[in-house]
Amino acid sequence: MENNKKLYMYRSFILLQCLIWGIGNPVTKIGLNTITPFYCLTMRFTLAFLVFILFFGKKIKEDLTKESLPGLFIICLFNAVSFIFSTLSLQATAANISGFLMALSVVFTPLLSAVVLKKKTNLKVISSIAIVVAGMYFLCGNSGQFQFGLGELFALLSSVSLAITLIYSSKHVCSIGPMVISSAQAGFTALISFIFALFFEDPHILFQVSASGWGALIYLALGCTCIAYMLQNCALKQVSAVFVSLAFCMEPIFTALASYPLLGETLSLKGISGAVLILTGTIIASVLPSYEEEKMESVIELADTAPAQNTGCSKLLP
Repeated sequence: MENNKKLYMYRSFILLQCLIWGIGNPVTKIGLNTITPFYCLTMRFTLAFLVFILFFGKKIKEDLTKESLPGLFIICLFNAVSFIFSTLSLQATAANISGFLMALSVVFTPLLSAVVLKKKTNLKVISSIAIVVAGMYFLCGNSGQFQFGLGELFALLSSVSLAITLIYSSKHVCSIGPMVISSAQAGFTALISFIFALFFEDPHILFQVSASGWGALIYLALGCTCIAYMLQNCALKQVSAVFVSLAFCMEPIFTALASYPLLGETLSLKGISGAVLILTGTIIASVLPSYEEEKMESVIELADTAPAQNTGCSKLLP
């Protein structure tokens, strides 16, 4: 009973993160009206990193070890790439379409797990990809013509990078710790974004940011970075990556809901049909083929945690 309560609590962490991120997509688009993409990312993640250091600097210093650096670097690198591409996507295409395409990380996660974690991809996962491709056609179609531009490409690259981030975060969060991962993700992304900003953008744009732009940056820094990162990395210590990838399907729904009052964006009937197909495919890919396997693996993992109690990380049953 106690485990069930904890399980629901950690699952709610991921759902809350998806709500925050879903609102964050149209908020990002608002911010990009007065600030360029890379400086937007630089300010967002710099503010978040400073908050982490200010409030949790001592804990981060205690938990950071030399042994954790290789895994931490992979997590931070692909996290930075994911957010750079997502920001560029939001600037180049509608926030609701970008949000749906970025949610395809739930499909890429089991595929990349086969490579990284040596888990085979079964026929049901392959079938789900076909459903998702059909959904993408309807979602990105315009007046009967399929359109796939840079904005859509950036969103897909962002989803692949996010899948890699999720896989390696789940793999290393027990040994590294959620606080270290969250702060390192923020700091590394801020640094990479600043380098890109120096080469491609005019720094004087920072003096032209509107009040709504600064409001967007504050929400993105505190909500979508500090709070969302901690929710995700804490949850990954206790719930399976399968559930996390499934829950990410809720983000584009929240994005579409938030895009209407904030941006006035709506989905056509064809777009809604595509969204339904994408969600159907991602659910099949992430849950139905592997639910019983995940349950068995979790039972085995609980039985094997005795020799590794010092990690303080044992996954709860799905």
